[in-house]
Amino acid sequence: KRGNCWRETNGFNPHHKQPGRGGRFKSAFNNDMVFVIGTTGTPEENKANLDVARFDAETFQYRGNASPECVLDIDFDLRQYPLRNIILYGNADTNSAWDALLKNSPVTVRRGEILLEDQTIIGNDLAALMIRPVTQNSTASIGIVSGTGPTGMRLNTELPYFVSGVHYPDLTILGSDALLNGYAGVRKTGFFGNDWKLKSGTFAGSE
Repeated sequence: KRGNCWRETNGFNPHHKQPGRGGRFKSAFNNDMVFVIGTTGTPEENKANLDVARFDAETFQYRGNASPECVLDIDFDLRQYPLRNIILYGNADTNSAWDALLKNSPVTVRRGEILLEDQTIIGNDLAALMIRPVTQNSTASIGIVSGTGPTGMRLNTELPYFVSGVHYPDLTILGSDALLNGYAGVRKTGFFGNDWKLKSGTFAGSE
């Protein structure tokens, strides 16, 4: 639209947001998703990754009558899963598939901190839900179920993202204090821009 007039364009960038891949975290659980579980952290971190992935798989089996395929990060090869959505459990320090899938992500979850382009959120009890596009194609998405430590990772089991009517935006970061303080515990939440970038998006939160 230019002024008050609509005009025909030459098309759109297929790697930008579109009806088939427009964001919102729960949409990552489409396209015959596969769970990728991080194993490169400490024993406690690896157990937290596995516990949350198992919890989600069993919940999905009960509520959706389906059994997601689960693989360890050390066995994961994106070429074996063309056009399928990926659900990554863990963070950049505890899941070796992070760099291959999210090297250019504007948000990086690490042990004890979450790095954004112009901000660092500190804490060992932070949980993060995020959706990003698979850059190798124009249809698949990556859902990230992450935490800055075992406490933050297990906090994800309190977020009912499989329940009908409960929706999450492209990015949600919250601390364990959200269980007591509600919205005050939400560090950052919102939507990436149509180009999947942070700066062009719309976000709110206590940070």
